[in-house]
Amino acid sequence: MPSENAPTLLPRARASCAARNWPEAHELLRDADRAGGLPPDALELLADCARWTGRPAEILDPLERAHAAYVACSDRRAAVRTALALSLANSDQANRTVATVWMKRAGELIAGLPEGPEHALYAWFESQEHGWTGETAAQQRSAERALDLARRFEDRDVEALASIDLAHIAVLRADAGAAREHLERATSLALGGEIGILAAGMVFCSAIWAYRSRGEWQRAQEWTDSSTRWVNRQQVDYFPGMCRVHRAEVLRIRGDLDRAEKECAAATAQVSQALPAYAIFPWAELGEIRRRRGDHGGSREAFQRALELGWDPQPGLALLLLGEGDAESALRAIERVFGESRPVWLKEDRASLLGARAEIALAAGRREIALEATLELERTMEETGSSWDVATACHARGRYELDAGRPAAAVGPLRRARRAWGELEAPYELARTSALLGRALAAEGDAGGARIELEAARDLFARIGAALAAADAERELAALAGRPAAPRARRAPPLSASLRSEGETWALEFAGRTVRVKGTRGLEYLAELIDRPGVERWSVDLAGAGAEGDTGPVIDAAARSAYQRRAEELEDELRRIDRRTAPHRAESILTELDAIGQELAAAIGLGGRARRTGSGVERARQSVTKAIRSAIGRIAEADPELGTYLEVTIRTGTACRFDPDLREPVEWRVERGAR
Repeated sequence: MPSENAPTLLPRARASCAARNWPEAHELLRDADRAGGLPPDALELLADCARWTGRPAEILDPLERAHAAYVACSDRRAAVRTALALSLANSDQANRTVATVWMKRAGELIAGLPEGPEHALYAWFESQEHGWTGETAAQQRSAERALDLARRFEDRDVEALASIDLAHIAVLRADAGAAREHLERATSLALGGEIGILAAGMVFCSAIWAYRSRGEWQRAQEWTDSSTRWVNRQQVDYFPGMCRVHRAEVLRIRGDLDRAEKECAAATAQVSQALPAYAIFPWAELGEIRRRRGDHGGSREAFQRALELGWDPQPGLALLLLGEGDAESALRAIERVFGESRPVWLKEDRASLLGARAEIALAAGRREIALEATLELERTMEETGSSWDVATACHARGRYELDAGRPAAAVGPLRRARRAWGELEAPYELARTSALLGRALAAEGDAGGARIELEAARDLFARIGAALAAADAERELAALAGRPAAPRARRAPPLSASLRSEGETWALEFAGRTVRVKGTRGLEYLAELIDRPGVERWSVDLAGAGAEGDTGPVIDAAARSAYQRRAEELEDELRRIDRRTAPHRAESILTELDAIGQELAAAIGLGGRARRTGSGVERARQSVTKAIRSAIGRIAEADPELGTYLEVTIRTGTACRFDPDLREPVEWRVERGAR
């Protein structure tokens, strides 16, 4: 039995919430509830704490009891608020039918009430409903009403959320100016700390989605980084899974497919637990990453999971079908996007959808559909002028002209597309356009230019791990040179290499050559890493525990004082600036404060004593990195090619890893002597 009663525990719980100590607040509120019950506003707080501590199953009960309490005391406004909160909570858990019932319940309760903030919130919920059913005009009307009411009743949460809905509609309609205006207003409210955690998280997530749908991947990356820092400061377990999805999207576009797949695979578990209704996003993204890597089986499996959850993952699924040789099924799949009513969020990335439609239609022999898609892309390109729209439209035009037997007309648009993809730092898209340009040049009779483009495409695909696309480019090069092409399904056998201990020396065999170097701790570490490719090993584990001695404090007293003075200056500036008019400066200050806090935390041990550089993780990082790099240097002196290979594939730091070169697979064998 709890030793304290509810009146004593409740103030402590509220203080813990204010300090973002959600686990402590949750425990105190549960104890208070058991000790004698909670008032309805405290039950709402208990539901919030359950959400922020990653307990989705515990959100509904306190909200249901709070709603019943408000109804019992005839507080209709609070009853409306909790009914809408229950609609959202059930929607998050994929309980769509129950969510709809609570929405209707809120509508019944709000009828006849004088207009107030609850009407703004209800109008925003209506906007969301229309968005999910694809009723764009109705969604816009509801979002505009929500925005008007929110401003009248000074409800900043709803103002930000309604602005985000209007931004989504503007993105769908390719109205770049309106999209930017609404996005900047919503994100400034979030960065300025004027809205609650739930609304701010929704704003950040939606802003990233809008920017990535517009092809503004640099902005998407900046907001992903910013929102991740914000989530970490809130210390909540509700948003991190979706942050990982957005990181995976950015990594995919930047060509880091390996890290993207790992991030997304982890996100599927996190999102499935915290926000089951949104698990569609990581599964769809995972399918797209695997499709690009040439893992058709894994891609199909991930897309299938998204379909089972109610999400049609286009254009990825249609492009997968095309890659498997089924152009007719691919065309039917992509045409559904343009022929059916679908959620607004599914149609925002219209450029990518139209680009896929044009490509698939040509493969299926439907040139009239391809031309229709290409012309719309070109109109959008002229309206927005964005690099993503330019690249997509010019790639589609080049493909169309090449298919029509006009390679000379294809070359100009394809070169323009290639430049735009390069500016966007999108290597997969760049490689696809280079490959297409190579075909156009070959058709024109420019074999030398075609070879350069196809080699560039092959090398780019190989570097990012797009194995099937790299093999396709290699076959085209073979055909251009008049030599037999390797079958697509077969991969070149890996080179063999070995690292073998021979007493006081190590023998390394690579590409038919053998070198011997004196045994060192660095070579021992290399053997550990090479023996387990792709597996991260902590430096402290490689170095072993118990080493003695240190080299002084991580930062000296003068540096600590300078850090503390700078933190005080930043905190003073943060108090003086208006976060609404200078949101980016506020975010910059918070980021610098975070960095200073991490430096000081790393430098200060128990009791405020200076932590020594020779202690723990830092000593291991320094010694292991130095030993490995020294060993690679000695190897490079004996065999420069092997040294370069190891420089590229060995990652050092707090965690170390051996990343095999994807372009030239090497099968390593490690043999250690007796220990």
